[in-house]
Amino acid sequence: MTDMPARAGAFAQHWLTPGAALGLLALFALVTLLLLSLVPLLVALLRPLVRWLERWRVWGAGALSARVAARPRRLGAITLRVLERDVAELLLVLLAGAVLLGCGSALFWLAGEVAENAQVVRLDQRVFAGLRALRSDWLDLAMVAVTELGGGRVAVAVGVAVFAWLCWRRAWVVALYWAGALLGARACVMALKLAMARVRPASIYSGLESYSFPSGHATSSMVTYGFLAFLMCLRQPWRVRIPVLALTVVAVAAIGVSRLYLGMHWLSDVAAGYALGLAWIALLGAAYITLHGPAAQDSVAPSRLGTVAAVAVVAAFGYVAWFRLPDTLERYRLAGDATLATPLQPPMFAAGATPATGRSCDGRCPALRSDSPPR
Repeated sequence: MTDMPARAGAFAQHWLTPGAALGLLALFALVTLLLLSLVPLLVALLRPLVRWLERWRVWGAGALSARVAARPRRLGAITLRVLERDVAELLLVLLAGAVLLGCGSALFWLAGEVAENAQVVRLDQRVFAGLRALRSDWLDLAMVAVTELGGGRVAVAVGVAVFAWLCWRRAWVVALYWAGALLGARACVMALKLAMARVRPASIYSGLESYSFPSGHATSSMVTYGFLAFLMCLRQPWRVRIPVLALTVVAVAAIGVSRLYLGMHWLSDVAAGYALGLAWIALLGAAYITLHGPAAQDSVAPSRLGTVAAVAVVAAFGYVAWFRLPDTLERYRLAGDATLATPLQPPMFAAGATPATGRSCDGRCPALRSDSPPR
């Protein structure tokens, strides 16, 4: 176990080339695409069950309608409105509820494990030690570029562009849900960072952003790209949904890996960010379908919505790559070099302390400042 980082470094030096990395990413994308392609098959297998439930729904709605007409009661009226929904829609809402419950439970479990310095923390240390042994110049550049896709500039550009376009299309309800998704997730991240006060493995941030749990990049990328994919997939055939979902999964996963590689987060931070983001999508998605129903297809225009978001991503990332990437890369390298020069320490908490610039690298290296919006 003691020479595991050395073995990982030797493996990276000999085998982890740019071509191999692109091959692994392509393989992951292919596996994701194949797994998502099984979803239509699963839906087809469940179709007889859905038809059977639909018959029971129609019968129950008819019986309850007569009873409510004879003796009006609030609970009966609410139940009748639920039964008037399509069975497939009700099953989708139930699935969203299960996702919300599962992700919420995972988030609270991770927070408890981290606070108690349990086995999860030791796993965080092993993953961090293994990844910092893989550091190389070309990987540093690639991972900084990927991490910027989930950074503040790109997220703000996509958020503002999509919100403005939805308002221009007069899709007011969808625009409000979009704003609520982005702003609500950000508020949750800030509250959890302040509550947990967990120090990053390495940091280029100051203030509240010097705290690590949960990962703002992971949460932001999950909510921004995930809720965008949700809006684009509504009322669309599977030949549209599968590529959109696959691209979203690959992008969000790559951003999370970049945060781990750069040493800005522990593994549990990224997992918590994903759980928080997915729970937020499930909550707002279920509320939107239940209370409002999917907007008319011509009001949202999924293909045009995707084009607007893609243009915003390209424009914001182009600005970052041209004007900010070299300086940002140097700051990440300085933070990474500082962690390589010091023994690996367990994740720490700043109980009762106010985060400050000098807290970077737990006080063992000079404070590093970043001009990019923190995540």
